[in-house]
Amino acid sequence: MSSEPVVILSALHSQSARNYLSEALTGPQTIAPLPRVCAQLAQLTAQQATDASQLARLIQSDPVLAGELMRVANSPALRPRTPIVSLQQAVSWLGVAEVRNIAMAVMLRGEVFVAPGHEPESEELWREAWLAGLWAKEVARERRKHVESAFLAALMHRTGAALALKILSRFEFEQRTAMDAHTFGELVVEFEPAFGRLLMNNWLLPKDVQDAASDWRNDGRDLHESSHRDLAATVHAAHLLATHTMHPQLLDENELIESPVFEQLGVFPDDRRRMLAKRDQVRSLAGI
Repeated sequence: MSSEPVVILSALHSQSARNYLSEALTGPQTIAPLPRVCAQLAQLTAQQATDASQLARLIQSDPVLAGELMRVANSPALRPRTPIVSLQQAVSWLGVAEVRNIAMAVMLRGEVFVAPGHEPESEELWREAWLAGLWAKEVARERRKHVESAFLAALMHRTGAALALKILSRFEFEQRTAMDAHTFGELVVEFEPAFGRLLMNNWLLPKDVQDAASDWRNDGRDLHESSHRDLAATVHAAHLLATHTMHPQLLDENELIESPVFEQLGVFPDDRRRMLAKRDQVRSLAGI
């Protein structure tokens, strides 16, 4: 281990970190390229007829993804009466859309939500994104709207922060510095929108997903297309549900139910309570 001292980088001398982040934005292919498995999965699932055995063979090449698919398929919320024992069974049971969602989540966690030296912050962002994706599906099913895109938009809604965190972690390692927490946090917030857009564009995600994942804090008010605004509001609702699931002491059930975003989405109080009753099921799917 190196004995070189670690220098604390103050807010007054953070311009070099800001420059490092700006330079990273000009080379998207070096930050988080689309994983090979995701690219091949997209090609395979785009075919009119997708064979479960073909999907299983592709997924077998990634042990982490294969393990997560088996875990989800056998989770209490989804498992059939007879336990699933093979990857092909799991793929057939979950369906193409669910397999694609899980694959994207697993690849994101491995490629983006990784920041050496800042593991707790990165893990917090990951749990927030993963839970939001699962909750977004529940909101979409309740409303019968955005069923195909809600999960992905919510899953991506904190990737900009995670990627900025990852790049700053690399900066600290290369420069032998440890930034003060305030400056570090401010830079993550400042660069989150740009890195989120960069990643989603680089991964060729649909425009409605990119817009909603980027503008969810405003409930889509800055978006021109009404469908994108509605999806952004769905992501916002999913974010609140994820926050409540993770930290009920910060956002209790009554505060959540009374949130104006549900009124905007046309989800009535009784429907909100019915969704909240699925907390254990969502936790089971998330593996937390």
